[in-house]
Order: sequence, then C-alpha cells, then structure tokens
Amino acid sequence: MHRSGNSEFLQAGGVFRKTGGPAWRQGVALLAMVWLSGCSMFGPSDPSAHDRANSLVILLSDESPAYRRVAQEVASRAGRPVVNFRLDGTLASQEDVIRRLQRSTYSTVVAIGLPAARSARRLTGKRVVFCQVSSHEEESLVSPLMKGVSAVPPVREQFRAWRALNPKLRTVGVITGPQQRALLAEARQSARENGLVLIAVEVKSDRETLYAFQRLSPRVQGLWLVPDNRVLSNSVLHDLMAYAVKEGKQVLAFSHELLALGALLSVESSPADIAGQVLVRTREPSAKRAGILPLTRVETRVNLIMLRRFGLVMPPGFKGKIHAS
Repeated sequence: MHRSGNSEFLQAGGVFRKTGGPAWRQGVALLAMVWLSGCSMFGPSDPSAHDRANSLVILLSDESPAYRRVAQEVASRAGRPVVNFRLDGTLASQEDVIRRLQRSTYSTVVAIGLPAARSARRLTGKRVVFCQVSSHEEESLVSPLMKGVSAVPPVREQFRAWRALNPKLRTVGVITGPQQRALLAEARQSARENGLVLIAVEVKSDRETLYAFQRLSPRVQGLWLVPDNRVLSNSVLHDLMAYAVKEGKQVLAFSHELLALGALLSVESSPADIAGQVLVRTREPSAKRAGILPLTRVETRVNLIMLRRFGLVMPPGFKGKIHAS
C-alpha cells in the first residue's frame, strides 16, 4: 500500500509507517528477510500463547493487488492482532506454511485466493474462511470447519443495473466452467426477478469458450461474463470481447478493465465488502451452517461510448461511474 511521501505496511492491528531515516531502513530489511523465508509475520516477534490463539491469520495466495487490498481491509477491521503468511508459488513454500500453521496455536485462518484455500483445506482443527475463489464447488472447499464468501457481487444488483440501462433487454447468455450450480441458481432467480431469460452454457476449458459464444450469440442480446479463469484465459477473453463488439452484443463484465475492450458495463466487488463478510464468518459459532456467504454491494461502471453505440441513455439517478474512453 503506497501513498505519496509515505509508505505503509500491514502490521498486527495497524500499520507501520515510513518516516525516513536509518531506523526505517532497518525495519524494511527485517521485513524483507521475513518475506524471503516463505511467509510474513508482522507484529510481535514472540507473541504469547494467548496472543497467538486470539490472532487472525491471513494466508495470501500471492502478491496480487486485489488480494492485498482485501488483506489490508481485513487487517484494519479485525479488531485483534493479525499475522500474515504468503505462498510463493512453490510446493516447498506451501508445505512450510501449512506445517507452521498446523503446529501453531492460531485457531482461525482467512485464505485469500484459490491456492491459499487449497492449502488451508489441509489444516485440521482450524477454522478457515476463504474468499476470492470462484470454483469452490469443483474444489469441494466447503466443510464444517471451512466456510466461504462469494467471489461475485450480488447478481440481482448486476442485472438490475443492466436493465436500468436497457429496459428492452430480455435474453442474456452466460458461459461457465463445470460445477457452478450455486451461482447459476442465484443467477436464474435474479434473472426472473428482473424480467430476463438467462441461457447458460457450460464448457470444460477455454478452448471451447469462443466457439460456445459464437453458437450462443444469435439467441441472446447480451453476454454476462463471470470470473472463471478455467474457461477465460486472457487471449480467449480478448477474442470473445472482439467478437461481441463485432456482433453488436452487450457485455456485462466482471472487471472494470474490460470496459476498454467494449463491455457496456462492469461490476466489481468492494474489498471492504469482502473483508466485512469474511469477518462475519470468522465470528460465527462453529455450529453455524457451512456454505457461501453472499456479498452485499456492487461497484458499477458504464462505458459511455458503448452506451451511445447501442442507442441507450443514462437513466436519471443511475448509481454508477462513467467510463468515457
């Protein structure tokens, strides 16, 4: 997390702020040594057993900005000491981190991203909450001691925003990988509530995605893109967006970056919302029903160029940001 003139690093229950001078350089050197060991631990170097048991562990899949933003929000809202671990993509790192966590007295782990969730699944006797994972059904991540937070903003609000921009919208397609039953059930219910017909197509890999959309395209007015890297590689995503623009199909995208490729509107979840729901799960009684807790907010942006190309106008009072280029 960087700000002009100062730098901030996550710390147990707060931040470590750069102010300049040798002391700061020594602190950074120490932090670098810890990161290179395969995990990071900010806070007391020798916390008491009581502090460890009451600390919240954050396990990051990698250094992706999206993951770090969620981690920062969780740390700032946790209300108790936070200890951070990060995987570095190697099996040795994964084994080392899991071994340390299993032997520790830490009782609750927040796993951010799929690699972290996969690793945390191996822990026994620990409560685990995962987030930023779109394929939890295929991975069989949910269990009595492992609960999740949705990776997708509320579908009802996504479709409501789309219909507000285009009241004549009736048929929408979506392409997913296998085992997205919960998401599709929510989507079908949300579509009905918003007067839409949702046509879902399942593919097994990204090699099938573009062809599936080409076959689906004549039957729908628009495509709802959901985050599923099993079927949406970067190259396929670019080809799919180019085809949608060519065929005059509206796209509701899961990332604001896709507005530049021709999406009509985009929705993203808020790191603060994800963190808030994660902390709700960490505070639930152990006997609380396992499953996926939905998010509560949607951050919407609209592509003004595509809005005009489709002959649409911004409705009064529309809650969303304008993307003009």
